[in-house]
Amino acid sequence: MLPFSNPIGLISLILALGLVISLLLPADEPKKVHAVAQGASYLALFVGLLSCLSFDKTNLGFQFLYRIDLLPQYNLSFTLGADGLSMVFLLLTLFIYPILLLSTYTVTQNPKQFVNYMLGMELFLVLTFGTLDLFYFYVLFESLLIPMFILIGVWGARERKIKGAYYFFLYTLFGSLFMLFGVLYLYFITGSSNYFVLINTVLEEEQQQLIWLCFFLAFAVKMPLFPFHI
Repeated sequence: MLPFSNPIGLISLILALGLVISLLLPADEPKKVHAVAQGASYLALFVGLLSCLSFDKTNLGFQFLYRIDLLPQYNLSFTLGADGLSMVFLLLTLFIYPILLLSTYTVTQNPKQFVNYMLGMELFLVLTFGTLDLFYFYVLFESLLIPMFILIGVWGARERKIKGAYYFFLYTLFGSLFMLFGVLYLYFITGSSNYFVLINTVLEEEQQQLIWLCFFLAFAVKMPLFPFHI
């Protein structure tokens, strides 16, 4: 199946093409960079809204499935899809980022790089909420730390922005180790990190509690919840 016939794949392709075009544009023409980023973001939002019309709200399973075989000999593939919950987060992301990109017009320090980081973060978030594999979710979700670290360290408003960027990066990276342990623990139990396998797996109560604790600690650090905040 081509990504053009799948809304999540098409949204990802639009944002990726917008990012590539924006990267190729000269840095001394920020208006063109802004126009490309805004156009890609608005077009992605339009596709996302259209996907809502074809989304079956009575279906509790995953929809808009799209699979990319990376290494077929090792049964390694990347699958996109959405259920009711992930669809909400996808639409929320697509709604917020056009507004965020509008605020980038006030950035005067390296505006091209700033816009590219923002557009890249939108692409990573779409893939994070669209992936149907827990390991890929972890990798994509943690990949957001890199552009966020750069945005805080370079474009932060306070004098201690460099120190704050390092605190943010190291502390949240440490919290994510709990999630990584939970993902690996699930993989060793079930032999897979694919959602289709996990939802059909029955775990013992102690295993469920341990996995819940790992994910709770990771997200409590990232949100952050009291008393896990800095």
